Amino acid sequence: MDPIIPTVDFASDTPEKQAEIIKNALGSVGFFAVLNAGPKVEDTEAMFEHSKSFFSLSMADKELYLAGKSGSGYTKLLSQALGEGKRDHKETFSYGKYCSLEEQPMPSPFKDDSSIYETIKRFYDGCHEVSERLMELFALALELPKEHFRQSHSYGLNTAMSLIHYPALSKNEEMKLTEMDIRAGEHRDWGTLTMLFQSSTPQPGLQISLPRSIIHANNPSRKNGNDYEDTYEWYDAPVPAKGGFLVNVGLGMELWSNGMYKATLHRVIFPVSEGEKSGTTKDRYSMAFFVQPDDNVAFQPILPGGKIDNTIKAITSGELFNSKLQESMDRFKAIPNVA
Repeated sequence: MDPIIPTVDFASDTPEKQAEIIKNALGSVGFFAVLNAGPKVEDTEAMFEHSKSFFSLSMADKELYLAGKSGSGYTKLLSQALGEGKRDHKETFSYGKYCSLEEQPMPSPFKDDSSIYETIKRFYDGCHEVSERLMELFALALELPKEHFRQSHSYGLNTAMSLIHYPALSKNEEMKLTEMDIRAGEHRDWGTLTMLFQSSTPQPGLQISLPRSIIHANNPSRKNGNDYEDTYEWYDAPVPAKGGFLVNVGLGMELWSNGMYKATLHRVIFPVSEGEKSGTTKDRYSMAFFVQPDDNVAFQPILPGGKIDNTIKAITSGELFNSKLQESMDRFKAIPNVA
């Protein structure tokens, strides 16, 4: 068990205990792990294999499915910059946004085998089901009716999953990396919550920005409780046991909860080079399920005791998502000499 990132076990903890763990986690580190919930392990493992098959296609084939304004489809390597002054060495294929309204063109291998497409749907539905359970626990912890968050998320409207590939680099490519190169720049997610699945043999690199007072809370060499006040460092995120996943919240939920749930800064870095060993940077695969409220949902802040502050004009989900997506694209265009 990770000493910093707590775990919610749906097989043993009561809902009240789950809500308590979540409230404490989201009020401090902004992340927690989940076990014994969500998609079946065999479907998750199959999705990683299908992801590898897709990303191994030729660029010409992948470009047939370029993402549009909704974000669904293929996003090319080095076409986004999540962090300021960085360029992201990752490519993605996203599925699910507006899937209840329209059919998304599917690339090989997904369209060539109906059983694979059924796996995609089962995985998506498994993620959706547990996301609703999590949102009920989010509400329970804030003394709200259990449907408070859940009712603002229509199935297959704004929520989507992304298959993510961080390509391997040769030793020569590694040597050409500069300070602006990163696998995913430091950022906060934008929506309600994110569920992150990592392959069972992950390439390390996911880091979370946390106060040093949290990271070193149990360090016996600390002189007093203020040794690390107001300073942050990067903490290597854990990989939950097989079938488990990480959960964090985005800016939307931070606004909605009036800051009680924190959207934590995180990034994915290249692994630390091991001397002169070639091929240090292996392929990294992950899958993220991004839960986003319907576009017209306003993030009216929640006050202590489960009261809702309706006195302010709050930003809507659609306004926040569109502004953040445009920011990431504009940030990338502003980077000079992108090869």
